[in-house]
Amino acid sequence: MALKTSLLLSTLPLVLGTTYPLIESWSGSGFMDGFRYPASFYDNTTNGDVFWATAANTSLIYTSSSGTTILKVDNTSYVPYNEKRYAPKILSKTEYQPGTVWVFDAVHMPYGCSVWPAVWTQGPDWPEHGEIDIMEGINQQTTNQVALHTAGSGCLASSSSSLSGGTLTYDNCSIGAHYDSGCTTNMTNADTYGSGFAAAGGGVYVAEFATDGIRIWFFTRSSVPSSFGVSSKSIDTSSLGTPAAEYLSSSCNITEYFSSQIFTIDITLCGDWAGIAANLEETCPQLQGDNTCYTTYVINNASTTYANAYFEINYLNVYSTSTSGSSSSGSSASGASSTITAGVSPTSGSSSKTSGAASPVAIPSLSHGKISLAGVVVAGLLAGFSLL
Repeated sequence: MALKTSLLLSTLPLVLGTTYPLIESWSGSGFMDGFRYPASFYDNTTNGDVFWATAANTSLIYTSSSGTTILKVDNTSYVPYNEKRYAPKILSKTEYQPGTVWVFDAVHMPYGCSVWPAVWTQGPDWPEHGEIDIMEGINQQTTNQVALHTAGSGCLASSSSSLSGGTLTYDNCSIGAHYDSGCTTNMTNADTYGSGFAAAGGGVYVAEFATDGIRIWFFTRSSVPSSFGVSSKSIDTSSLGTPAAEYLSSSCNITEYFSSQIFTIDITLCGDWAGIAANLEETCPQLQGDNTCYTTYVINNASTTYANAYFEINYLNVYSTSTSGSSSSGSSASGASSTITAGVSPTSGSSSKTSGAASPVAIPSLSHGKISLAGVVVAGLLAGFSLL
C-alpha cells in the first residue's frame, strides 16, 4: 500500500531565489494517481484521428516490469475505415501556479509517420489562460519544438534572450499569428526528439513557470545533472545553465497571459499539423493517389507503423515556491512518498473558449487547446466546448 503524506503549508521552509522545493512526485505504479482522463472521448482540439484511452485501456497506459510508465498508441487492433485508433491523453489533477518547475524524465518519446506527441501545459480556459508546449513534434521530425500560445498580441518572445541549443523561429505568441504556431523555439540537437532521443537513452526536460519568465532546459541522458532524480527534494534553476528556450516577462507579462496550468501528456495521429500532406511528406514517404494521412497510416493493421508511438516515463517531479492553493500528495516508484504540496488548486474541468485555425498549406505547428475546422481560419472564439 502506498504511503501518502502531506504537510501543512505553514511548515514550509522559507525559500529564496530560484530554489524550489518538491511538492509532488509521480512515478511507477503511482504515476496515474496524479492524473485524470479527458472529458472528451475523441480529439476535438486538433482533429486527430484518435479516440482517447480510458482507465479500461490497460494495454495502452500501464506500468512496465522495470517500473516505468508506458503511454502508447494502440498498434494491435484492426481499425476499419471511418473509425479512429485509441491513443492516450492524460491531464494532471492539480493546477499549478506561477512559481512552479516540472522535471520530466523519459526513456522514450513517440515518433513515426502520422504521430503527433506532446508534453505541454494549458490553463482551464483556452486561449485566455495560455499554453506552454514543452516537448512537441510530428512524424519523423528530429528535433523538439517549444512554443507558447496566448490570447491577444501583447506576449512576445524576446529576440535578445541567449539560448543554448535552441533557435527562436517566431516571436509572436498570439493564436492569431502564423497560423497559431505561437512563439516557437526549435531545439538544434537530434537527441531532443524522436529516434535520436531514444538512441541516447532519453533525457530530462525541465520547465520553469515563473512570474519573471518561462524557461525550458533539456539534458540528454549522458548529461543529466547528478542532483536530479525521483527522490530529489529541491531544484535550483540558477544552476542549470542557459536554457534552450526562454520567454521573459519584459516582453510577455506572464501573470497577464497565463493562469494556473494543467500538465498534459498526449499522442494524437494525423490531425491539423501532422496530417497535412506537405508537412507529412517532409519526413515521410509521399502519399499515393487519393490517399491521406488517415487512410495510409491510421486504419487497418498498424503493428509496425506505431511500434515507436509510445512514451516510456521514469518520473515527473513538480517543485513550487508558491504558497497559494490546496494540498495533495504524490506517489513514488517504490509505492511510498512524502510530499509537500503548495501553489496548486484542483482542476475545475470547466468549458473552454476555443478558436479554429487550420490551413491547407504547410504550417510549422499548431496549438493543442483549440477546436479546428479543416481548411478554414476562424477569427472568432467559439464557446461551449470542453477541452479538458
